[in-house]
Amino acid sequence: MKKVGLALGSGGARGLAHLGVIKTLVKNNIPIDFIAGSSIGALIGGLYAVYQDPDKIESLINRFSYRDFITIFANVDFRIKGLVKGDKAIEFLRKTIGNVKIENLSIPFRAVATDINTGEIIVYDKGDLIDAIRASGSVPVIFRPMFYQGRYLVDGGIAMPVPVKVVQDMGSELTIAVSLEAVYVFDKALEKQINRINAYTIAVKSLNLLRYHLAQANIKEADIVIAPKVKNGSWLNFVSGRGKEIIKIGEEEGLKVIPQIKKVLEI
Repeated sequence: MKKVGLALGSGGARGLAHLGVIKTLVKNNIPIDFIAGSSIGALIGGLYAVYQDPDKIESLINRFSYRDFITIFANVDFRIKGLVKGDKAIEFLRKTIGNVKIENLSIPFRAVATDINTGEIIVYDKGDLIDAIRASGSVPVIFRPMFYQGRYLVDGGIAMPVPVKVVQDMGSELTIAVSLEAVYVFDKALEKQINRINAYTIAVKSLNLLRYHLAQANIKEADIVIAPKVKNGSWLNFVSGRGKEIIKIGEEEGLKVIPQIKKVLEI
């Protein structure tokens, strides 16, 4: 049987849809032999590489409280223009996951980050899993960059929103890409925002379109593309109850491609 690789894209809290996709793959006995993730994709992919149980991961997410949210996002360093330090996020993940080395995971895993000075794509293939997730999810302006081996690293989605090439380089023979950027183009509600044109809406729309087209370039070589259209990417979705809804969207979108995957795998 062909080796299956999963490339999980960036997209903030919309990335809860990744868990829904994984749940559908597991329910349909689709093997996941390799995982690579950018930003939220690194978090969900890393958790699955550790636990290999999507229900357990969903349970962990459901236990994430408003207190946890405030603890992480109120940990601000005003000396660097209000960026969230990220220390509390690391502490939270450490308590949840423990000390895990990427090279010791039973499912090969990679996390993608970006060198903010050079634009270079940095792929974590060994070392501390939590450090890798923290670096990959260092959203510019929100989280302080991760300092690693003389580099300042930020969100992997800046350079590679959907790490298809990374998972293919790992040995994937059937690559499933999950991209969360299509919502910026196909969401009619977002289209209406341009009618209230101002500097902010133009800037946001422009950045979103750049992310969309970069993601489209990333997924060209994927064998299967899943594009859950989750409109609200607020991190409050983790604690507001919308998490289940977003996970369900991922499950439903994943289900649409199961026949195609089974045909390729001959199962």
